[in-house]
Amino acid sequence: MSSFDPNTTLGALQIGVLISYVLFGIMTSQTYIYYRHFTDDPPRLKVLYPIPWPNLVDVGPQLSRLSQFSVDNLAVLAPPSVQKNLLEALEYLDNQRIVPDAQRIVAIESTVNFLDLPDCTHPPIEIKQSHHVAINRQTTVETLYEYPRGYVLEYPETSSTGCVGHLFHMDPNDWQDPILNIAYSRGGNLGQTLSGKVVKCRLLVDKEGNQVDCFERHSTCEGSKICPNSDADGLSIPHTKASRTDVRDRLRKDREERLQFTSPSRDIFLKTLSYIAAIQKLGCSRPLFEATGNFSATEEEMKDARDLYLFQTQRGYRMKEGICEGRVVFDYGDNGRPYISCEHYNPKTNKDHLHDGSIGDGSYHVEYMEAIFCGDEQEALQIEEAAFNLGYGPLTTCTTIANFSQQKAYCPFPHRDNNNNLVQPLMEHLECSSKFRVFQPKQEFRAACPFVLIVTHGAHPHPVPLPTKTPPKIRTQVLELLGKLAEDLPDITPRRFIRHPIVQSFLVTKFPTIISPTLADWHVSLSNRSHLRAFIKHALESTCPFGTGWAGVINLKARQDKNLPKDKHYIRRMITIDARTAPRHEEDDESTADPKDNMIRIIICMAPEASCRLRSMGRYLQSDIAFTRIASFLEFELACMDRDANTSLIFCRVYVNRQSAVAHQRVFDEIEAIVKEDTGEGLKWRHIHGALDGVYNGMVLSWTADQHRGQAKGLGLHLQKVASQLPLKQDLHEPARNIQDLTPYEHLRRLFRICVVHDFRNIKKCAVSDEVRWLMRSLVCIEHDDWDGTLAAIREKGGKVGNDWVNDKQSSKFFFPGICWERSFIPLDIWSAGDANSKISSSGLQKAQRFDALKIKTLITYEEYGITPSYKTGHISENMYNNLKRKANSQHRVLRKKIERYNDKLLKSLDTLDKAEKAVATKETQLSEETRPEKRQKMEGELEKKRRAEERARRAFEKQHAERSTLKRGSGKVLMMDCSINE
Repeated sequence: MSSFDPNTTLGALQIGVLISYVLFGIMTSQTYIYYRHFTDDPPRLKVLYPIPWPNLVDVGPQLSRLSQFSVDNLAVLAPPSVQKNLLEALEYLDNQRIVPDAQRIVAIESTVNFLDLPDCTHPPIEIKQSHHVAINRQTTVETLYEYPRGYVLEYPETSSTGCVGHLFHMDPNDWQDPILNIAYSRGGNLGQTLSGKVVKCRLLVDKEGNQVDCFERHSTCEGSKICPNSDADGLSIPHTKASRTDVRDRLRKDREERLQFTSPSRDIFLKTLSYIAAIQKLGCSRPLFEATGNFSATEEEMKDARDLYLFQTQRGYRMKEGICEGRVVFDYGDNGRPYISCEHYNPKTNKDHLHDGSIGDGSYHVEYMEAIFCGDEQEALQIEEAAFNLGYGPLTTCTTIANFSQQKAYCPFPHRDNNNNLVQPLMEHLECSSKFRVFQPKQEFRAACPFVLIVTHGAHPHPVPLPTKTPPKIRTQVLELLGKLAEDLPDITPRRFIRHPIVQSFLVTKFPTIISPTLADWHVSLSNRSHLRAFIKHALESTCPFGTGWAGVINLKARQDKNLPKDKHYIRRMITIDARTAPRHEEDDESTADPKDNMIRIIICMAPEASCRLRSMGRYLQSDIAFTRIASFLEFELACMDRDANTSLIFCRVYVNRQSAVAHQRVFDEIEAIVKEDTGEGLKWRHIHGALDGVYNGMVLSWTADQHRGQAKGLGLHLQKVASQLPLKQDLHEPARNIQDLTPYEHLRRLFRICVVHDFRNIKKCAVSDEVRWLMRSLVCIEHDDWDGTLAAIREKGGKVGNDWVNDKQSSKFFFPGICWERSFIPLDIWSAGDANSKISSSGLQKAQRFDALKIKTLITYEEYGITPSYKTGHISENMYNNLKRKANSQHRVLRKKIERYNDKLLKSLDTLDKAEKAVATKETQLSEETRPEKRQKMEGELEKKRRAEERARRAFEKQHAERSTLKRGSGKVLMMDCSINE
């Protein structure tokens, strides 16, 4: 490191660091004072042992060093904060002139790197050194370092001419192999002592000085990986000593060189270059439909190279069969705007192919893109040479370096290869022959000789590796933290783990002097979320061997049924229904269903105590689809507010993989059965079991939910089933009818309410004026002065959006009775006392603050240590690739579902028409066979009704069939049904 220069900004910052540590020591009753030797190479910290308050330490050496910074009346520039710290220190020293006993001040030097000791309350580490120490008859180490128990060494010193020894004091009860802490990748020429044989080492002895039986292992450094376009000679300079400071300095230098040529033109060019790389890697990526032929030899070669590239970059995963192989073309549209598209794309007949017209919005270097995709090599090279002269582009020297163990096969930056093709080149291997030998006692001698010796030999002719390895001890502690998460573990993610209260409490306790500590303060490798995901996967495999999906719940229920008494059971039902044979309803929502899973899966979790409370207290019920705690499932909650305790109660949680009416009906049927199983009787419903006397004790009075049609229809079907199982009973609200005659939606009219919060939230999203939104919200009321006039005003003033909104609510058959009392049959006192909304939650400000701090520290960790937030390279080309892939999948999904919805509606309308025609034919046959005049007259009236129903069904079918012409812009990959009435 260069000598300290006080006339630079860096020098000023160094003064600030020094003074901040001095003040930290002054203001802390029991702590340590660190100050840095800026002229040392490598830089070191001077560490002073703590002196409990009021005892003080001698800061004379620091003051003497500070006095050297201002010489020859030269100005020493520093930020105002540094000046403020200096003034505070001077004021304190002017008022306190105490010289402590020198014998009470003990100072030792530490080779610990600056900023590598985030917890300043830990005592300093003393590392003993010896020279020319023989470890056996063949080997003598030039230097022997002795490390205390628990010391983590990432970059062991070595020698180009001899050997260096590293002796670690171990904990016999927690034996963590120190070789696993080393940042260098080890692999080649692995070996160890043969089974049954032992070796001796003069340094590994027991308390009596006797050499114990040991075994020896050896390995070779694997070196690093670099881009072929990098400065290989400069990166191959050997080193024998290294530290994180070297990593920081190299990354800082690379970053400064990149930022030296920052300009808008550079940003546009690099964005264009990344886009080109993403297109070359991804291609069209849509499903294969049209065959692409007549590939030239060059195109075949490029296609094979692309397949190999994808295979290597995706760790052996090959893209699924049936991916379009169409050529990517660059062209201009009729409006003169450029676009990129697949050769098979057609805006009218085949939209399900790559087409991107956004490249002409000014964010890309269109001329360069045209030259690349149109094969104009001369123009492309001229543009690249111009970029090279400005310090960027594919012709510049690359700085991409990776540890050998990293799964990075290719450089993320595009370069020109030997054939002048623009490619992301395969990383080259910088080999290394540096050796590691490990001597450690056999298992039975570890208590008597708790030491491990690592001997290193040979310089490393490659860059210093990044500290990406997590030490085994820290890894064990991370897994212990994961084990403490208990029920939070199955749905934990790296982000949730980072901000989990258990983790935050652990970090605050471990690092009390750091504001908002993160896992990166513990070890920089933990800044990589993909790294954390691997730990989470390991913990899940241990605690949930069958996963967290359907199979995992089956295993959990089996363990519950085996080990717990019945009154402690929580998982009560696991049901499967074949979706292919189950009844279908127009209200079904299949958007969340997995197309590969033809089964409706239901999991009902309900404690016996909860079912008893539901039977006795469930008057004003609420339901909602909430979180996804089980993979591929939605969570349905049934709850109410305990008005006596003023607290909410969740009676049961139901997990479903489909939101269909059949699924919800089965859910409500099973809940009713569980309640009867636990309490001896089922639920009581006011409009079904109640009387006109107004006594409703123990009955369900109202049900509040959102506007989901499948849930509402399922509840109505369940209530219809409950009513059908009772003797004939007069309806409370329409005495001329029996409750057995009510339709599902007529049952809902006597019970169901819409959640106002959900309704107002959806109204807010409507693209209409505030006046129209006010009209929509005015419909939520007890009584309305002009209901029909308000609907007409919404249609008129809201345009198409307003018309669609009214049509949607009218077609739901339960929405308007659910928001306006006078349109329902719910008694006014129950309506007023019931819940107008289901509960919603909100997050706090402190979580956002913690997240922001986490993002900043993640960025700092990347800049200083090269640890990315994930295993991805972080290069913009990956963003381009993922964006294009996401866009392609989304476009294909929308087009596919458009036709699938058409097919479903067409089948339903055809089925309705078929039933109506059969009903007419049956009634005509009955009429022809009937001879009694009075019966014939009645049957003729019924026949006329059925003919009108047939005509309505026919018109509905013809209307649906006519929509076929509007689907000419479909995907071309999903078959479109064409059913005629004659067929």
